Amino acid sequence: MALNEAAVITPAIGHIFINDPHTAMPTQAEVDAWVPGATGTFGDWTNVGHTARDELPVFGFEGGELETRGTWQAEILREVQTEPPADYVTFNVHQFDETALRLYYGTGGGSGSDPNTAGVFRVNSATNTPQIHSFLVIIRDGNTNVGFYAPRASIRREGEVELSVDAFAFLPLRATFTQPQAGDDLPLFAWIADTIAAPAAPPAEV
Repeated sequence: MALNEAAVITPAIGHIFINDPHTAMPTQAEVDAWVPGATGTFGDWTNVGHTARDELPVFGFEGGELETRGTWQAEILREVQTEPPADYVTFNVHQFDETALRLYYGTGGGSGSDPNTAGVFRVNSATNTPQIHSFLVIIRDGNTNVGFYAPRASIRREGEVELSVDAFAFLPLRATFTQPQAGDDLPLFAWIADTIAAPAAPPAEV
């Protein structure tokens, strides 16, 4: 692996977007050309709004443990994955609006704006059914953009809403990436950047 200074980034600015499940992945050219506007829009994707600066998104995983197994003849023969890993991103949304509240409280229990009363978001029961969306993060360092895309993310609340007199309140959320529908030819998730090399050409036939 060669040294590549252009592939080293500082996540100075970032925006998080959602869209309908199985929305097509943005191209590298689209990600590279994106410039934050007044609302940070990206195509027809919905921006989730202001997110925490002191606690940036965390790309994590659960599961995927490996167990060492052997035979009588070979004590350590191979490692076996005992359960598949589940990849996710946690992030904190500062905006208390329809989009963020729906993501936090889920689609169950009649969660949503009150059709009879403006300015009211109702939660009729605490079922916390996750919302399913395509998920997109764009990280910007100067004029360089790096994208992270998942065609199917299960988004739900990650923790309590904690309040402080000297910090912005936030809604903690988690997006867990689940398998897209068969036949869609979509990845579980993907990183998008112009620093990612194209696949090597196959050797020429002799």
